[in-house]
Amino acid sequence: MNFLRPALRRFCFTFNTIRYRTEWPCLERALRLTPMRGVIFDGGAGSGEFLRRSMALGFSKGIALEYDEENFSKLQANAGRDARVEVMRESLLAIPLADESVDVVMSTQVIEHIEDHEKAASELCRILKPGGHAVITVPRPPEPFAQPDHVREGYVEEELSALFTPHGMRLVSNDWFLTRDTVRRMLRCARLPAHGMFVPVAWVDRETHLSPEQRRAQQPYGLLGLFQKVS
Repeated sequence: MNFLRPALRRFCFTFNTIRYRTEWPCLERALRLTPMRGVIFDGGAGSGEFLRRSMALGFSKGIALEYDEENFSKLQANAGRDARVEVMRESLLAIPLADESVDVVMSTQVIEHIEDHEKAASELCRILKPGGHAVITVPRPPEPFAQPDHVREGYVEEELSALFTPHGMRLVSNDWFLTRDTVRRMLRCARLPAHGMFVPVAWVDRETHLSPEQRRAQQPYGLLGLFQKVS
């Protein structure tokens, strides 16, 4: 069964596979705008899928932090097998790294789960070197479906910027994903037997051929902010 997983991830619909298909291109574009290819830190790394893909862009070391026990086991099995990657089961509210010790920080769909999101943002900025970049993704309201594990519905562009700019960060750019049309197809699949997992994920994707401006116009549920530390 293990040999089928890469194919299932690539071709079949799940809520994760459509996220990988739509969110990852935005992350990759943002990461390619960051000139520093030393240490990348992933805060709230989940299974480590995005960190695994990020390492292929040329980073010399990855550090993956995950607090949830089940996700941490998946992280160890996935990204933890890479000798260049260090994994840690710790909280984003108290990152056990020195100030200004990493070149890029990434946190994807995490801070909306954290009550003290100001502290989480400050910790991500604290460990980032001057001139380094932060790549942050969050939900963008309104929610198309209930998310009981979120402590807030999401962030609009101004709210996300306001969370990071007090820590010496400037906004470089925004990007958007999970457009209205993609989400509609996701919800249709979720009502099918087996939650639509045998539906081709390419059928669900209604956006990866669009420009950022076109995605922005389609009431996107996902928001990316790329920030640079200037002080």
